[in-house]
Amino acid sequence: MKPNLRIIGDVHGKLNEYIPIADEAQHSIQLGDLGFKYDPITVLDSDRHKVLGGNHDNYELVEGQFINQTPHFLGDFGVHTVPEVGDFFFVRGGYSIDKAYRTEGVSWWPGEQLSYAQGYKAYEKYQEVRPDLMLSHECPEFVIDMVSGSKVWDGEVIRPSMTAKLLQQMFEIHQPKMWFFGHHHRTFEKEVNGTMFICLPELDYIDLVKDGDKWRTW
Repeated sequence: MKPNLRIIGDVHGKLNEYIPIADEAQHSIQLGDLGFKYDPITVLDSDRHKVLGGNHDNYELVEGQFINQTPHFLGDFGVHTVPEVGDFFFVRGGYSIDKAYRTEGVSWWPGEQLSYAQGYKAYEKYQEVRPDLMLSHECPEFVIDMVSGSKVWDGEVIRPSMTAKLLQQMFEIHQPKMWFFGHHHRTFEKEVNGTMFICLPELDYIDLVKDGDKWRTW
């Protein structure tokens, strides 16, 4: 029997490996950095298999707004409902520390993070929803030191991104029960102030089920 929901870590263009992992579940959510070309994932039902935009994803500019090039992508932020599991609040985006070595419009896009205006709207919506389940590509600022051993990259100190700071502000006003993220390419699980933070590395995954008024993973 297929698991009802599978949450999947970064893919980085390895779609031949990602697709069967997602297809083994009734529903899936991929946590960003899927890659830049999406034609192969059309074999997956876009109503059941969703992707959260990261920093290594392909954003195109349409009528002044950045959108992803496939219906599998969730939007900038909001609520996504998975039957028999519940409602997730999601916030897309992240910062590419290696953008100096990438090509704009080919392997990097300026819209990789929410703008300040979008971030403010996301914050207001989060405050209204006060979710039990949270999805993001990056993680709140204070979690970075726990999950990442990298302090310096390319000779410069790594500083928290605009996205990490936004997620930090969200956590400070409301602590969800579970918070799933990728980006750091590490296995990490830690409870902080009643929130279980779970980071998934590349192509790793967990299955999530609701058990009464709680959730469990395996």
